[in-house]
Amino acid sequence: MKKEIIFEPHFIDLMKSSTRILVVTGAGISTSAGIIDFRSPGGLYDVAVQRYDLPYPEAIFDINYFKRNPEPFFRLSAELLLADIEPSLCHRFLAALEKNGQILHVITQNIDMLHEKAGSRNVIEGHGSYRSGHCISCGEAYGFEDFSDPLLRGEAPRCSVCDGVIKPDVVFFGELLPDEFMKIYHQKPKADLLLVLGTSLTVHPIAGFALDYAPRIPSVLVTRDPTSYDRDFDYVFHCALDDFSQELWEVLDV
Repeated sequence: MKKEIIFEPHFIDLMKSSTRILVVTGAGISTSAGIIDFRSPGGLYDVAVQRYDLPYPEAIFDINYFKRNPEPFFRLSAELLLADIEPSLCHRFLAALEKNGQILHVITQNIDMLHEKAGSRNVIEGHGSYRSGHCISCGEAYGFEDFSDPLLRGEAPRCSVCDGVIKPDVVFFGELLPDEFMKIYHQKPKADLLLVLGTSLTVHPIAGFALDYAPRIPSVLVTRDPTSYDRDFDYVFHCALDDFSQELWEVLDV
C-alpha cells in the first residue's frame, strides 16, 4: 500500500523558491530502475559472493584483487550494472528541476550513469563511472565507446597499446576519488537547499560532505528507512523515492 506523503506549506514554498539546490543521491534512487543496492541482504555484494566465489564481498571493488583477477568485476558489470535499464521517475524529476534552473549540482554515489541518461547535466559522480577508463598497465585513456563491446559481453577490455586490462574509471577500494568531487568537497559551493535522496549516509567522504551542509542550510532527507542522521535534517520523509518525486513534481509543476 502506498504511504501517504504530507508536504507542509513551508516545505513547498522552500522547494519553489530554491535556485541553488545541492542534491546528493545514493543507491536508493536507482533500485526502482532495476539496480540492486550494495549492502542490503540479497544486494550486490551478496550476489557477487554467490556467483563469483569471491574471498570476501568487497573484493569485487578492491583494486588489488582486481589486478589479480579482473574477471568477476567484468562479469558483474555486464550482468547487473550495464543491463538495458532506464532512469527512475526520481532521476527524471531531478532533471526537470535542473531544466527549471533550480539545481546547483547533483552529487551521486552511483556509477550507473542514470542521472545523465535522464537529462541531468550538472552531475558529479563521486565514485566515478563507466564513462571512461584507463589501462592499468600503461595508463592509456579510453572513452566508454572504446571498450563497451567487450564490457557488455562480460569480458576484460584490452589496451590497444600494450594489451593490458582497461579498467573503467569506477572508484575501487584503495583508489582516490575523482578530482571533480574533491574540488567541490574542499570548495563547498554556496547552496540554498540540501536534498539528500536514497542514501543512509554511511559511505564517506560523500556522506560527510552532505552532513556538513545539513545544519547550515535548509535540508531534506528522503529514504526508505530511518537513518542515524534523521535528526540533523529539517525535513525527513521515509517513503519510496519515486512516490515522493511524483507527488512533489505534481505540486511544483516544473
